[in-house]
Amino acid sequence: MDRGPYQEVPSSSTRVEVSTAKLEDIDTVLGILDQAAAWIIENELPSVWKPGEFSRETFLDQIAKDEVYLGRVDGKAVRTFVLQWSDAFWWGERPPDAGYFHKFAVRPALAGQGIGLEMLRWAEERTKSAGKKFFRLNCIAADRRVRDYYEKAGFIHQGDIMGRLALASLYEKVL
Repeated sequence: MDRGPYQEVPSSSTRVEVSTAKLEDIDTVLGILDQAAAWIIENELPSVWKPGEFSRETFLDQIAKDEVYLGRVDGKAVRTFVLQWSDAFWWGERPPDAGYFHKFAVRPALAGQGIGLEMLRWAEERTKSAGKKFFRLNCIAADRRVRDYYEKAGFIHQGDIMGRLALASLYEKVL
């Protein structure tokens, strides 16, 4: 049964190595995002993601700032995410007391193996070790599956906000 990238089951046998992406990893990062976007569209899930529409320039800038991460299993890049220390677009101007988690994607062939939950926990620990009090993210409000995923991971819904393309739900976890 294909669980998709949102319904992962924890696996003690999974060993994910997380590291910051390098400039030479740009095609890998965009490839993972494109594969995830195609899977979402194929499965008719709510999303604003479309293959080929992720900004190479934006990701190169974020990679240069050490904000983009890759998760590798057996040396193969299988997941990516962005971790930033501010997010005025979604959360407004706030004190520098949170980590903001974005563009969380997995290669669909490896979904359901607990890799995402490991990486989410890794990012949470990275945020905590940076002295932050909160771990925040946003997702498409209409996607109940992804919202359930984050709620099961301990995030609390903080409200909804209209983005450029869709209504987004804001989630926060106190560290």
